[in-house]
Amino acid sequence: MHSRVFVRFPHCFLITLSVLSASFASAVEEITVIADQVFKDTTLVSPSSTISAAQLESISLTTVEDALAHEPSLIVRKRFIGDPNGVIGMRGSNMFQTTRSMVFVDGLPIHYHLQTRFRGAPRWSLVSPGEIDNIEVIYGAFSAEYSGNAMGGVVNVITRRPNAKRIAFEAGYFAQEYQKQNTDQTFGGYRTYASYENKVGNLGFFGSYTKMDNEGQPQTQLFSQSGSGAASAVASAGSIEGTNEFSAAGIYFADSGPESSETNLYKAKLFYDLDRVQLRGSIAYEDRTRAEDQQNNFLRDSNGNPIFDRRVEVEGEVYDTYAFGRSRLQQRSQERKSLLLGAGISAELGNDWVTDAFHSQFTILDDVEVRSGNHPLANSYIADNEGYRGRITEYDNTGWKILDIKLATESWLKNDRQRLSLGLHYDEYQLKYIVDDYNSIAGLRDTDETDGDAGTGRADSGGKARTSALFMQYGYALGDQWDLSLGLRYEDWQAQEGFIGATQTLRRSETGLSPKLSLAWEPNDTYQMRYSFAKALRFPVIEELYVNDNQGAGAAVISDPSLKPEDGIFHNLSFVQTIDTEAANKATVRLNVFYEVIDDVVFNQQATNGTSTFLPVAEVTTRGAELVWEQREIFASQIDVRFNLTHTDTEITDNVFNPSFEGKQFPRSPEWRSNLMLSYKLSEQWNMGASVRYASDSFGELDNSDTADNVFGAQDSFLFVGTKVNWQLSKSLKLSAGIDNLFNEEAYVFHPWPGRTYHVQAKYQIGQ
Repeated sequence: MHSRVFVRFPHCFLITLSVLSASFASAVEEITVIADQVFKDTTLVSPSSTISAAQLESISLTTVEDALAHEPSLIVRKRFIGDPNGVIGMRGSNMFQTTRSMVFVDGLPIHYHLQTRFRGAPRWSLVSPGEIDNIEVIYGAFSAEYSGNAMGGVVNVITRRPNAKRIAFEAGYFAQEYQKQNTDQTFGGYRTYASYENKVGNLGFFGSYTKMDNEGQPQTQLFSQSGSGAASAVASAGSIEGTNEFSAAGIYFADSGPESSETNLYKAKLFYDLDRVQLRGSIAYEDRTRAEDQQNNFLRDSNGNPIFDRRVEVEGEVYDTYAFGRSRLQQRSQERKSLLLGAGISAELGNDWVTDAFHSQFTILDDVEVRSGNHPLANSYIADNEGYRGRITEYDNTGWKILDIKLATESWLKNDRQRLSLGLHYDEYQLKYIVDDYNSIAGLRDTDETDGDAGTGRADSGGKARTSALFMQYGYALGDQWDLSLGLRYEDWQAQEGFIGATQTLRRSETGLSPKLSLAWEPNDTYQMRYSFAKALRFPVIEELYVNDNQGAGAAVISDPSLKPEDGIFHNLSFVQTIDTEAANKATVRLNVFYEVIDDVVFNQQATNGTSTFLPVAEVTTRGAELVWEQREIFASQIDVRFNLTHTDTEITDNVFNPSFEGKQFPRSPEWRSNLMLSYKLSEQWNMGASVRYASDSFGELDNSDTADNVFGAQDSFLFVGTKVNWQLSKSLKLSAGIDNLFNEEAYVFHPWPGRTYHVQAKYQIGQ
């Protein structure tokens, strides 16, 4: 009989928070669960990395994105604490290719495969750092278990599974310095977390509440290029001379001010163990608001008052200062409410077979963003709103449903050398994106443009997509030293009911096969070499197919209902050496060499009029190598180390739309990345941590024309150093303090990265 370990996916049952008010006696029994044998080959055939909650003690952990910040070949663009647009990039897939990564929390998908780019960021705020037990990162779609959305990789966040009564409280405060242009301020916020968990007999349950409230630094610096009459006219009125990311001269005349955000997260999880059968489920409800309503206008009159309306004459031409862009000084606010549900069952069927079935559903209950017509201090504010120059966007009937059923054995046909995993997947995605001109003072839409104008992007749009898939992974031990794994995934994808304004689109369908192969040689317990191959298809998401979006300032994004799926071939050759397997200072060194070629890469290509569309880049090729070193108690000291270094060459090798892009570096793809985490145990009560993150610079444009550094819009190199100290004051109370970006390095990821940030936290816990 196989060891009974629970699947790394979901492990909780649907329950309301009211159940948690009951009083239960402490449980002492360890949890025994089923079915880690389901698709066990996934982590065998795929390069992977795992970090535990104990290792995360060495860094300041305010949101779950921080837990991934030092993992190999991975970046999360966390622009500030509480950022809703924390896009993720892995290996050859950049941070704006969000549909090429998958993120799960106990099997519940929090990746957002309805949209892409900044709007496609995973819903990180649906999980709290206080829940984390460990995080597993899997690179590439080398297992048939995952679709082509795993071209970059998969993140599995595994949360705590209660085995006894435990009550936890956390409270943290953070503050960030910001000195750029005419803004010199400190922005701060706090996070609180409370949880209760217990296990009584066969019943285990968990409930938590998390609140995050923060002001992030200004994210947008407003620039007007030289040659504009308005720019010349007011250049002496408080603006700052500078250049943009293309090295063009001009002036900075304002910034967007702090972005304030507040998130309230309510969660409950339950599982029930019937020995050979387990039930589990969860519910997460998030209520989130954010606002940008404190724009910092640099322009001043002779009395030092901000200038929002001033008519000036230059060479016979009359300009208004709001000619810099009325929409660029708009204020905006957003309210978002989301619900995530999951329920599942796993069981031992006998004859060494195990099965697992899981259903999840995500629903946007409410998501409305309002942008005002101009700034409230502008003289034209009322007239602009009466002219419906504001904007309202919202989502209706938006979300997804997913069902996975899996079956596995490690002794197929009663042969211990053979293993087999089978799976069935079904998903439905639906999005309706509503956008209208708006009077933000009166709260009225422009009723003359019910469906909007598809040509300008002011149009309602959306549609549906679904995928059915069958997949299998077969393994065979060829001998004591060799192992073979074969996989195959068949997918049937359909897109339907698409609309762009009043235009309806035709129903589409595509099918595809994605074969996988992996061969390993393991001559002894300390060394392994493995070659893995995969073909993967990534089907377009609804935004890429149907959603048109006018982003203001003359920029519009146009969808393409005819997009083909991205089609990739992936290779990975790994070498793993384990040193001192039985010693306290166990070390592991891993080297991965990878190569991938992806056709029909969906990415924004910009036309001369400022409009961009999801036209495909014909081919992108990535060559890379990744070195990972992990060791406990290095040199017989109390220091633990985690280090990784990645070199990636991601090149546009074919582009029909614009052949001049061929040979260019693919955007947002730095050639070098490296991370270091150190933990030092001073005593039983004290330990310290230090961390370093490095990335070389890159480009934001397909033509690599944005070459300027350290300006708004650039993709800068950075070297961020962090420190942290933990004090276990008593068995129940722990105090922590840390500093991120210790040397206050200035760098941009289009938007400014956070400056020096101070953290303090207290954690009180009853029980283990």
